[in-house]
Amino acid sequence: GMIWSECKEIWEEGPREYVVHLWNLLDFGMLSIFVASFTARFMAFLKATEAQQYVDEYVQDDDLNNVTLPPEVAYFTYARNKWLPSDPQIISEGLYAIAVVLSFSRIAYILPANESFGPLQISLGRTVKDIFKFMVIFIMVFLAFMIGMFNLYSYYLGAKYNPAFTTVEESFKTLFWSIFGLSEVISVVLKYDHKFIENIGYVLYGVYNVTMVVVLLNMLIAMINNSYQEIE
Repeated sequence: GMIWSECKEIWEEGPREYVVHLWNLLDFGMLSIFVASFTARFMAFLKATEAQQYVDEYVQDDDLNNVTLPPEVAYFTYARNKWLPSDPQIISEGLYAIAVVLSFSRIAYILPANESFGPLQISLGRTVKDIFKFMVIFIMVFLAFMIGMFNLYSYYLGAKYNPAFTTVEESFKTLFWSIFGLSEVISVVLKYDHKFIENIGYVLYGVYNVTMVVVLLNMLIAMINNSYQEIE
């Protein structure tokens, strides 16, 4: 029903007018993810049905552990921990979780009608421009330290107490979660007696935390507060 409603809206307003409104893009994205989730789950159901039909037709033994099954059929007897990362059921569950989060955002449709929540939502929407301006500086500083720390520790894979900064992915995760105080100082400690590298790591990690957490985040809060006062 919601998909039909969106199709009617696109037909009546035209694609260009439809895309102008961000709410329409949110609805379109949410419904697309729901459809992709259901499609992936349906594909998993079809594959499981085919495997079951093979078992019903060719396997006489009630205990499948005593039977040698083709790999594509045996796969459906495995526990979840042995499923492939690209399994349609896993993909379906991930997409469904995203779509459910987006679906709750539809509640924001009715908030502007409330005298308490309406101004707050409108103010938050208009401060997005300030957030985007801030993100330019934020991303620039973040990338600088991420690449620098990776270059410093990439040669010490397996020689650290944790894998932080040994790969680009680990560098990203460590620096990102350190913004929220969820990374440890041991991330820069080496098992080798290379104090020069370790001391540089301490300095860079300390400067990063001061720059991001103390300076930039407080600057963002001040910008949002100033914009909110003006809009209000």
